Amino acid sequence: MLKRLPLLIAVLALAGWAGNFIIKNFLATSLIAYGQPGESNDAAVGYAPANAEVLAARARHLLYRADPPRSEDAIADLQKATTASPRDYRYWLELGKAYNSNGQTQQAEASLQKAVELAPRYFEPRWTLANLRLRAGKSEQALDDLRQAVSLSGTLYAVAQQRTDRNVTLNALNAVSGAFGMNLDALRRATPPDNVAQAYLAEFFVAHDAMEQALEIWQRLSESGAEADPASYHDLVFQLLRELQSRNRFDKAREVWQKFATGEGAADGDANNLMTNAGFERSPLSERYEALLDPQAGFDWIIRRHPEVRLNRGNDAVHSGANALHLVFAASMGSEFQPASQLVAVEPARQYRLSYFVKTQNISSLPNEAPFVEITDAMNPALFTLRSVVPSGTADWNEQTVSFTTPDSTHGLRLTVRAPQLKVVSRTRIAELWLDDFRLSQQ
Repeated sequence: MLKRLPLLIAVLALAGWAGNFIIKNFLATSLIAYGQPGESNDAAVGYAPANAEVLAARARHLLYRADPPRSEDAIADLQKATTASPRDYRYWLELGKAYNSNGQTQQAEASLQKAVELAPRYFEPRWTLANLRLRAGKSEQALDDLRQAVSLSGTLYAVAQQRTDRNVTLNALNAVSGAFGMNLDALRRATPPDNVAQAYLAEFFVAHDAMEQALEIWQRLSESGAEADPASYHDLVFQLLRELQSRNRFDKAREVWQKFATGEGAADGDANNLMTNAGFERSPLSERYEALLDPQAGFDWIIRRHPEVRLNRGNDAVHSGANALHLVFAASMGSEFQPASQLVAVEPARQYRLSYFVKTQNISSLPNEAPFVEITDAMNPALFTLRSVVPSGTADWNEQTVSFTTPDSTHGLRLTVRAPQLKVVSRTRIAELWLDDFRLSQQ
């Protein structure tokens, strides 16, 4: 028994030391978590002066909550934290930020580089280092770091989140343009080659009036299987459609639309008919993608609700196919009707012929009550407006036609089904209208 006494004493001493160590670290972390900032942080460090997280917590308080900030003391604490836990990238990252806030750029870069080396697949160290180098004028290194940071941005929110983050990508591109202006080579270098990031680069180009560069990327994406990530590709398509239409470039917008519609299984087979979904045989793509609604984008029917007019693609009466557009004017109207419309790309100074089939029931013969199909210049309705009033009374399917020449500056038309506001409705003679098989062709 006496021979084992020294060993027992050693074990008890070790247990006492370990218990004391555990208790002190417990007290220190409890003070950090639940104590009042400032004095509690100092007390916590007193209990556990070699605990990296306790030291880092006090440094954060000194940097971001003390008034005034105590950068030098915070840096000293973080230096101790990196010594206590040299393989934890978080303390090197915080040390780099502290150096940077104190104007010590060289030391900040070295610390951030260490954080990147310890966590090469983590976004924040690479992103912080990239922005530091960009501000320091180290453009070559900064662009490479930004590209790698954007590539890692998919890990920001969850393990399953693998697609490049849109906000990170656009922030990176804004940072590059802030440093270099619209330097296309620099912007391309900062963007990873994956389809998602490239779609965001094209989006950035569109927003900064670099349409040809955006279209070049869109063309490449549309040929390289961009459906692997349809969300980013669709966002780009919708933005391109809106911007091209706003610039009166309806021919190019039509090209973008046709590739999009083909990918959605909504391509039309009649190349001679400029109208899309001319017989209302399928649901408009705007019912699948609300981004096409406001402002109106693309070349398909936009069919909105009207509070008093019943409007639907029905099959109770059709001229051909399975559906037609059916309007029922069964209640007095608080506003005129114009929820059904479609944009069409045309050429300026060309002759066109519009035809459509119409069936009517109890349609008024008064000019201020009869529905009509209106054709206007898509950019400037005052430049060109043409109306085709539907037959009055009750009649079976009839073809309506109208021929016209587009003005010299017209590249897009808007075709709208309209009806004046009916303030008085006869319950015994409810007006109904069916429309089908629209056709617009160049003569």
